Order: sequence, then C-alpha cells, then structure tokens
Amino acid sequence: MADIQYTIYPMDGLGHYFEVELLILHPNPFGQKIQMPNWIPGSYMTRDFSKHILSIHAFGQDQHQALKEPLHLLQTNSDTWEIEAVQGPVIIKTKVYAFDNSVRTAFLDTERGFLNFSSVCLQVVGQTQKPIDCVIEQTALTRGWEVVTTLPSVKIDKHGFGKYTVAQYDALIDHPVSMGRFVKISWNSYGIPHQIVFQGTAENLNLPLLKADLKAICDTHIAFFDPNHHVTPFNQYIFHVNVVGNGYGGLEHRASTALICKRSDLPYAAQSPQAEDLKAYQDFLGLCSHEYFHSWMVKKVQPLAFQPYRLNQRNYTKLLWLFEGFTSYYDDLQLLRSARIDLKTYLKRLLDTHHQVMRNPGRHHQSVAQSSFDAWTKYYLMDENTPNAVVSYYAKGSLIAFALDLLIRDFSNQTKSLDDVMRAVWQEHGAYGDQVGVGLTENGFDKMITKSLGSSFRPLWIGFKAAYIDGTQDIDVVELLQSTGIALTPKKLTIAEKLQQSLGLRIQSQDGFVKVTHVLESYLGQQAGLCPNDLIVALNHEKVSVTNFSHLLARHCHQKVKLSIFRGDLLHHLTLQLPSQSALQEERMNSYLLAND
Repeated sequence: MADIQYTIYPMDGLGHYFEVELLILHPNPFGQKIQMPNWIPGSYMTRDFSKHILSIHAFGQDQHQALKEPLHLLQTNSDTWEIEAVQGPVIIKTKVYAFDNSVRTAFLDTERGFLNFSSVCLQVVGQTQKPIDCVIEQTALTRGWEVVTTLPSVKIDKHGFGKYTVAQYDALIDHPVSMGRFVKISWNSYGIPHQIVFQGTAENLNLPLLKADLKAICDTHIAFFDPNHHVTPFNQYIFHVNVVGNGYGGLEHRASTALICKRSDLPYAAQSPQAEDLKAYQDFLGLCSHEYFHSWMVKKVQPLAFQPYRLNQRNYTKLLWLFEGFTSYYDDLQLLRSARIDLKTYLKRLLDTHHQVMRNPGRHHQSVAQSSFDAWTKYYLMDENTPNAVVSYYAKGSLIAFALDLLIRDFSNQTKSLDDVMRAVWQEHGAYGDQVGVGLTENGFDKMITKSLGSSFRPLWIGFKAAYIDGTQDIDVVELLQSTGIALTPKKLTIAEKLQQSLGLRIQSQDGFVKVTHVLESYLGQQAGLCPNDLIVALNHEKVSVTNFSHLLARHCHQKVKLSIFRGDLLHHLTLQLPSQSALQEERMNSYLLAND
C-alpha cells in the first residue's frame, strides 16, 4: 500500500456530493498540514476549491485499521488545515459538493459523475511527491455505471471501479474521471489505444465519421512531433466529452482531455449538415485538435515557471502566447494537413481569427506577453471593459505563429518552417511517461529559434518579437496572405451594418430592448456617452430592438439622432451623430473574404 491513499465514494446524486477518505500512513509527527488546491493547471484563475468542502473530520487509525477517537483539526486559512501531532496513521474524511458542469472541477447527479481530483482531494503538505493509491468505490448511486479514466489501474472490476495508482499528487490531478453510461468510439493511432466517450444526450451520432476524423487528426499530430518513430508521450489517450445544450471548451491533461460541446456541434447519422452545422463540427474537431496538441506542448514541454505547479498561489509566465497561441495555430493547421478541412475553409477560419483580434481595441494597449502574465486577473476575469483592455494570447498568438511561419519559410527559401522549431523544442524540452521535460525559461524560445535557424535569423527574430510579442503592433494577415498569392476582397457590408459597427457597441436583447454589454473606446457609441449596461429603448422616439436597431440607424444616416436609454432605473436622452455614407471607412471593419467566394 502507498503511503497516501484516497478513497472516492460517489454518494449523493441529489445532494451532489462525493465522500472522500484520505489515509496518511506516516503523517508529520509534529502536526500534518493538508491543503486544497486553489486552481487547476491549464486554467489560470484562482477558483478556491476549498469552498466546496461541506464537512471535514480527522481520525486516528489503530493497528487493525479501525478508526480511533477524532483528532483536533485546526483550519489556518481558507484552504489549509493542520492535524494535531499524532503517532500512527491518520484518516481525513471530507464531504465535497460537486455540481459544476464544466471541465474544471467536479460534477455528480443521478445520471453522471465527473471529477478532477484537484477539486476533491486534499494535498498532503510535504508528501505530494510520494506514490498514491486511489480507490473509486461502487455505491448504490453508481449501479450500472462505468468508470472511464487514464489512471493506471492496479485492481479494478469490469466496470472500472477499484484501485488505481500514480507516482505523485501532480499525476493524480492530471487524470480526470468520468462515471456513468457512455457512447464510446475506440481506435489505434500508431498502435496507441485511443477512445472518445460521450456523456449527456448523444444518441444517433455518426460514429464512423467521428472515428475517421479523430483518428486522422491524432495520426497527424503524432507524425508531426515524431516523424520517424511515431512515439507518443502517453500509452493511451481518452477524450472525455460532456454533451450539453449550450457550452464549449476543453482542458488538457497528460493522457486525456475533458471537453464540453453542444449537441448541435456533433455529426449525426442520416443527416446532411447545413453550412452552420458543418462549421460547428469543424469547431469541435479544432477543439479536439487543440487539446491533443497540448499533450506535447504544456503537459510535457512546460514553462519553467510551472515546475513544479504551486497549486495554492498564482504561477506567472509571459509565455502563454507560445503555449496557447501557437497551439491555436496548429489546431486548425492540423485539420488541414489531416484533410479534415480544405484550404479554402482553413483560410476562412484564419481570417475569422484575424477579424476577432482586430475588432478589439485592447490589442493596442496590451502585448501578448503581458496578456499571458495578466491571465489570472484579466483574460480569465473578463468584464465589460475587457475588449478595450485585453488582447487574447490565444487568437493573436495564433496569428503570430502564422506570421512567424511565413517569415521562416521566406528566410530559408522554403527549406525550413515553424514545424522545425516546434520539433526542436520538443526534442530538447519534451519527455515521456510520467516525466516532464526541462522547463522552458522565459527567454528559452529565443534560444530554440537561434538553435533551429542559425544566428543569421536572430536579428529578424529580435525585431519580430519586439513588434508583435513584447509590443502591440498588428499582424497584417491580409497583407501576408496576399503576399503568398491568395486574393482577398473586403467583405461587402450594408450601410446598416457599417453604421452599427461604427458605433462600437456589443449588444444583446433584454426585455425586448437593446442592452449594451460593451462599449469600444473611441467609437461613436462612447463619444455619444453610452455605457455598458445601458438599455436603449428608443431612437428618435421609435422603439428599438436588436432586430430593428441597424435598420433604424440606416434610416438616419448623416443625421443627429436622439437615443432614449435607461441607466439603472433612470431615463436619459443622448445625442448621437451618425456619419455620412462616404465617411464610413471600410478599414475599420477589418473584415475580408476570399476573392470569388
């Protein structure tokens, strides 16, 4: 038996809680501390998982493994407890609430269970490097359920309940667990078993299509990182998918990923998808591709700042533009290379990303390096001013990767590409099995660039990095594409669409009127005095709704109009000067299409 053992009881689907027993065979004789993580790797936000602990008690254990009298347990802060000094084993019993239907924490109801151990299992301070046994028990709730996880098994039944083991706590929290009834697809990619498991209402899926597409994507990634031998950093891989009415996202783990998607994102048997359905499915495949790429970049190649993870404090790095942004570049590129999308579709998706970046003024105020560092307090804590203050290190990072790829190809006369740099990073900083690679310092990618491309490329890289990574200069994707011979044309917008975009407002419907959610700086809406959360109810005394707003604007082109708004519970009237048709500048729209599309 390992020195540390967790036993998980999925107890109450109506009350939504797990019972967790933590056995510490050799606690610190001077007083053992236990601690709940505050965040989960891959999602850079303080989440205070300890708030989900409903009860916690400590007991001694005698030589016959029977509980002894309760031990005094002193809570020293919001996430830490200290057990009184004791000789012999200690058991801590916790009841943990689990009703977050996301990929980051834990969930339990009468239909399914899901858990990340970081949100249900306390760390044993000073012993996190010790081997761990984990037992997942069958309960009355889980009769007829299966357990799906990449945890290494020791002794489990045919449904997956039983004993697992890992080398240390960091490994434990990197193997999420799904419980319930599943729709499953299995395949091998270069001899490695892969599986995707769907929970939620996921009936009548087009399983052959999903299998063919996912196998092609996984094969492409494996061959990318190891073209000669196709060795992977894992010995199995699972896509855990929670299928819901509305949701999208993923979280990477060392041999699996947890995903959430809409039912309409998936392909169904005997269904001919419409264009919007096809795009949604391509988005889902892109999400799978993105998280799978992370098995190499983030789970094995890591910023030095993440080694080791310090789960009770923020871990800062300026490299998320690389680890998330470059991953975002390759997620769609690998869809193209695996023939899941064609070149035209790939370019459309690239232009969509460009438009997404260019429509937010925050790109002028924050570099992707600073956005990476500030992720804890800005990117992951978005508010009404986020478009004005923040740049996405995902989206702009992917455009940086695209521009750098073209720069390398041009510099080397098409003999090298960003692929060569990424493979060199993997070879020098990657690892296999339970190991992680040598951490990448904050300037480590600079060294890999020089090592891969030679010192003659270094001046180009220094200028490129200063402009686009440490600086806020825009990546001109349109010019870059045109330089490769791809013809583009500005998207033709109606006068109504141009007018609405010139206001710089993000809006949504509320009570039949127009609620302003964001006001972009320097646009007409801000100049007129509109604020986030304003409710626009009339334009020149005519009722406004989301459906008629742009048409009302078009009727008053080049005029001053009166906006009637509620700010809080008070009625205000604002004057808005609309531009003339000739004054509407196409370049502010930043929206382009492929020529002849």
